[in-house]
Amino acid sequence: MYLDVHSHKLHSTADTLVIRHQYPLEALTDEPFSVGVHPWYLEDFDKQWEALLHLANHFNCWAIGECGLDKNITTTLPHQQEIFLKHITLAETLGKPLIIHCVKAYAEVVALRKKSKAKGLWVMHGFRKNAQVAKELIANGIALSLGSYLVYDIKLQEVIKQLPQEYLFYESDDSELSVKDLIKKVYG
Repeated sequence: MYLDVHSHKLHSTADTLVIRHQYPLEALTDEPFSVGVHPWYLEDFDKQWEALLHLANHFNCWAIGECGLDKNITTTLPHQQEIFLKHITLAETLGKPLIIHCVKAYAEVVALRKKSKAKGLWVMHGFRKNAQVAKELIANGIALSLGSYLVYDIKLQEVIKQLPQEYLFYESDDSELSVKDLIKKVYG
């Protein structure tokens, strides 16, 4: 059985469990899902958060997120950190994994992991960085999720060979490539 830890498109199949990301105000709960307020969409946060709190307790909600920090957007980093901390607290309270969106803010994510004293599973979605960043995240209890770009990124393939397999997850994200096919293409 394969696990697709983060998808926007694919559905579960006989051999793959897919955790679909759902936006709080548009969520479908008929299959395994994660729910979070993405840092790109914080404008109506209070309304989204209220819906998210209701959905987070649903039996098909497997994780909190996609949430996190993104330095490429206009929303201030302190505001993003405040909202990210709410997601962290919720994930810890419910004992659910946290799916993290991160752009140019890896040090800040690690700092929040330490500050919050979180113990739950954190998964850095869409990881594409170097071995140094990967090892720092893993040293702080943050697992990595790899997507379709892994098929073509030889440097990233070399990076993951240096990492403990128990800290690696795979995802389809917004690709049509299934996790099963991704793993076959990369590992043979």
